[in-house]
Amino acid sequence: MKSFVPLVHTDPVAPVAVGEAGARTAGELMRDARAIAARLPAPAPGSEVLVVCGDRYHLAVTTLAAWLRGHAVALPPNAQPAAVRELAGRPSVVALLHDSDLADAQDVREWLSEHVSGDMADPTWPEALAADRRLAVVYTSGSTGDHQPCAKTAAQLLGEAQALAATFALRAGEVALATVPPYHLYGLLFGILAPLAAGAAFARETPLHAETVARAARQVAATVLVSTPAHLRGLTVLTRGDLPPLSRVFSSGAPLPRATADELLTKLGLQVTEVYGSSETGGIGWRRHEDVLRDMSPEPAWTPLPGVTVEVAAEGRLLLRSPFLAPDAPVPYPCEDRVEVDARGGFHLRGRLDGVVKIAGKRVAVAEVEQRLLALPAVADAAVVAVESPGARGHELVAAVVAREGGRDAGELVAELRRALLPWFDQVVVPRRIKVVPALPREPSGKLTRRKLHALLGLAGEEEVAAGGPRDMSVSSATDAPSAGSGLSGSRDMSAGTGGPGASAFALRGHTLREEGGSSVHEVEVGVPVDLAFFRGHFDALPVLPGVAQLTALVVPQVAALRPELGPLRRATRLKFTRPIAPGDALVLRLEVRGTSVRFSLARAGEVVTAGALEYEARGG
Repeated sequence: MKSFVPLVHTDPVAPVAVGEAGARTAGELMRDARAIAARLPAPAPGSEVLVVCGDRYHLAVTTLAAWLRGHAVALPPNAQPAAVRELAGRPSVVALLHDSDLADAQDVREWLSEHVSGDMADPTWPEALAADRRLAVVYTSGSTGDHQPCAKTAAQLLGEAQALAATFALRAGEVALATVPPYHLYGLLFGILAPLAAGAAFARETPLHAETVARAARQVAATVLVSTPAHLRGLTVLTRGDLPPLSRVFSSGAPLPRATADELLTKLGLQVTEVYGSSETGGIGWRRHEDVLRDMSPEPAWTPLPGVTVEVAAEGRLLLRSPFLAPDAPVPYPCEDRVEVDARGGFHLRGRLDGVVKIAGKRVAVAEVEQRLLALPAVADAAVVAVESPGARGHELVAAVVAREGGRDAGELVAELRRALLPWFDQVVVPRRIKVVPALPREPSGKLTRRKLHALLGLAGEEEVAAGGPRDMSVSSATDAPSAGSGLSGSRDMSAGTGGPGASAFALRGHTLREEGGSSVHEVEVGVPVDLAFFRGHFDALPVLPGVAQLTALVVPQVAALRPELGPLRRATRLKFTRPIAPGDALVLRLEVRGTSVRFSLARAGEVVTAGALEYEARGG
């Protein structure tokens, strides 16, 4: 039976991890993993070690330690305390390791700081793992319902990592930087396992918006960027020279809009490779946007990964043969996506099987309408759903779009979009409701969950029939994940003011801290609930978060929570509210603290939407 090695490095001083948290070599990785493995409980049939680490090196160490000890590793769908506690209560979980501030769990940093460094000259390398050995449990994205566990064997997980390293020619000496959390399957494979399978290194941190991505990429001399469409859109604010030379840029989690691919190519010279797959199937295919400017076809074709065969059944259903499927999966494996195969062996995604509906007797693929919207120059992002409609129509389409240019009149934009769709679709098919929003409430993995999209479109009381696009447009496994950085990482159970009864608090998921030019820089991921009380009465058709609420319910409380040594707030100055904040927005709050002065900003997809400065009294002064 074939076996797989999790680490191909044979030189103990070869780098495997780099970043502000410190560089680590292959020998140190093995030494640390064996030290952690010695402290884990004895294995039992089906035993798992639950790992919640934002630092990629810590996740690599604990994962390898679990395998060395004989356990599988369980990776949570997100790092929220409630989700982690639920998984930790499973009978199969024998230990919970983390590098954040989770209570009632073992901080892996404490164990790493306690053991004494051994001889680096002759480390003990890991043995090959049997192909059928169960190595991990990951979770589906939850985009169409609850997260579902997916067990992964060595053949599935390490076999795919080796295939990715070979397909995309990853080499020793390269450095992969990822903007997606390491416990997503996409982030795990492309951000850790594939580099290790190639003898390359990975960056420990997970930068979020454009400036921090560019800074981190320069610091670690990254050659590979692993990202999502939302994060890549944010990079378009950069100029040539802001990023180091990147040999490969990967995107997954959602379809990459053609306009984004165009802009990345023309402005930054970045050719993006999209990866398509799912938690259940592993990677399926890839496509590169290198010829997007010369090729005027709607989309480049997908190429199956090595060993993967794509077939078409009735109604266009994708039938999959793949070495990355579960051993007990039916062959061929029926997927819920619709495809068309071309004469050259590539294929085109045509949406979900449940994404074809009849509107006034006319069949329409919801994904096609969504893709047509995404192809329009005026649109930065879009999502389309079909809902039941009374009368002869049967169904109708509802769309949410993000304009590429801020400040456009919503009515004029909607009229322009409808005119642009009419050459492609019958008038009865064109979405009857198009809502212009500042941003779609995508998760860090790039996914749109049904619940958040329904709330954004005001469909809470209506039954959705189908959602546009493939259900799991990535090899990612989860959503709602925190970022990681030097100092603090992982999830904090923080909350800001809610603005009244019945409203949800801001969702504050990740926190990083570093020193920069004499200032302490905090960054916190902020999710804006759709039912926040502050939205009530503020432009019901297109609700926005008032500036005073941003300041008093979010920024000031977070300064108080993170910097309790500061005294009373004296004044706020240089306030700028340049872009509206809408329900469902995903933001990054940045605080630069120097003495009693705090400069702050709120950014969405790398673009600053709010900024200002706060001056405090010294405590006791």
